[in-house]
Amino acid sequence: MKEKTLAIIICILIALSILGFGYAQWNDTITVAGTLQFGYWNSISINMGFVDPLKYSDNEATKDVGQVNCYYTNYKIDPETSMEAYNTTIITISNGYPGYEVKCNLTLKNIGTQTLHINKTVISDPTGTLTWNSTLNALVNVEGKPILNINIKPNIVCNNLESGDTLEAEIDIQITQNSEECHTYYFQIEIAYEEAKP
Repeated sequence: MKEKTLAIIICILIALSILGFGYAQWNDTITVAGTLQFGYWNSISINMGFVDPLKYSDNEATKDVGQVNCYYTNYKIDPETSMEAYNTTIITISNGYPGYEVKCNLTLKNIGTQTLHINKTVISDPTGTLTWNSTLNALVNVEGKPILNINIKPNIVCNNLESGDTLEAEIDIQITQNSEECHTYYFQIEIAYEEAKP
């Protein structure tokens, strides 16, 4: 008899819990003593990305063999500030040759509400053909030979940006002697960041 009574009490408690949870989901808010409301988020947002202006050029003055394209992708908008940015910068170089140089001037912006600290730049080849070697500052082939020397100036790592602040940087890319002829190289740049420590 005790077991049946205990089972009935447990079933009633479970049913009441499910009913309370269902009611809370249906109402979308729970008010406790008329002072606390759940379901609202404070206005802290940690968000940074690439914004215009974005400019690029190469070192070809008289001939037009190599081609470069530099653009932003992965659009985002911060829900708190309504500022817009992009997560990724894509750089494509076609028909490059040893000694071909490209400059890409990009702009970073803190579109969130908090001061942000830049931890590192992440340079990668989405096709998996080349890998980043931070010691050489280059994208290297499977043999470890540098194909694209990449230099970012000024160094943007360890900088803090207040909300709404921007930081401009220049990406200098040089194709090395190890590159393939009539080939297209494609890589992306992303920024790793966190909330700045006080």
